[in-house]
Amino acid sequence: MPRWLDNEDEGGLLRHSALDKEGATPITAPGWTARKAAGAKLVDCDVHHNFRRPEDLLPYLSKFYREHLLDQGLHLPGGGYANTPYRRTRPDLKDPHLKERDFNYSLEFTQRELLDRWNVDYAMLTGPPPFYGYSGLPDPDWAAALCTAFNDWTIDTWLERDERIVNSILVSPSDPAQAVQEIHRLAHRKDTVAVMVPMETSMPLGNRSYHPIWEACAQHNLPVVSHVGGGYGAARTTPSAVGVPTYYMEARMARPQMASTHAASLICEGVFEKFPNLKFAFIEVQQLWAVSVMWHMDADWKAIGDQTPWLKRRPSEYFRDHIRIGTQPMHEPERTEQMYQMLEMLHGDETLIYCSDFPHFDWNDPVTVFPKLSGNMHQRIFAANALEMLRIGES
Repeated sequence: MPRWLDNEDEGGLLRHSALDKEGATPITAPGWTARKAAGAKLVDCDVHHNFRRPEDLLPYLSKFYREHLLDQGLHLPGGGYANTPYRRTRPDLKDPHLKERDFNYSLEFTQRELLDRWNVDYAMLTGPPPFYGYSGLPDPDWAAALCTAFNDWTIDTWLERDERIVNSILVSPSDPAQAVQEIHRLAHRKDTVAVMVPMETSMPLGNRSYHPIWEACAQHNLPVVSHVGGGYGAARTTPSAVGVPTYYMEARMARPQMASTHAASLICEGVFEKFPNLKFAFIEVQQLWAVSVMWHMDADWKAIGDQTPWLKRRPSEYFRDHIRIGTQPMHEPERTEQMYQMLEMLHGDETLIYCSDFPHFDWNDPVTVFPKLSGNMHQRIFAANALEMLRIGES
């Protein structure tokens, strides 16, 4: 993490080095004063929640799929990579009785370790990443049934118990018709603020086969959030453009490739001309890739823009107006001034939204994720950009 450059903030409060304390206990630093502020100041756009056992979904499945789950299990595809071992995974974020790695099973755990501790105004649930494998299932009906069951389980066990908790509708892009049906079913809920799709799909997200999903999102003023993950099965995808990496660290380095491809596809296919109010967020894919996409696409548009005559503006303008990027995992440059330069190139006051990735081993708390920011940049990244994107506070 970048070190703070001085010892006092503008209010005269002591500012510690990010390395002074281990763990997740908040420290006095820019943007966090241990006091609630007037208005929404902190919106977390990536909070993972999970069920303890697949059987928890049984009450939300039809008889046919209940028997299917009991007989076959979830049988979700995945990457097969070794991840962080339990013994090295943030013991400070562990309930004493929690034996699993870093999954978040209860609202009470989230309230204690995230919402109350860090004064979070709104936290958007994004589900368990291993569950995103439904997007790679060969059977699109089973994928849709799992999404519906998980959405209903979330409503019963998480929502309407804390007004700070908001939700993203989980849908499977492998069957757009059923995804649209699920959006229409739940879009009326005041605690529903987005639609969630995994990033590993069979085609880039701008492909016209997905347009009915984006049309339903636009109809209900719901943004699309795409989180890294998915499955290989029917999706016929790999973590990188050149095959399957050997190690998990390699696979993580391939994530920006997927986000770049999807962003370019959405722009080139004219999604934002067709749905001018639609917004997309790509989360858990780092950030610097977006600079390359905006610069490269602008250069190409000047030379070969006749191939996409429906684009009426520079690609970077569509990006800045319609695409948002999560702050986790945040780059850690060698010098603090390089962070400021990156934020300027990214137009971070327009494009970045705060994502903690709570409670995973590499989650970014709101104190140590950035060096000291200007008041406007801080407010835009930690609250305003998300509030303008998500359907928070609408009836």
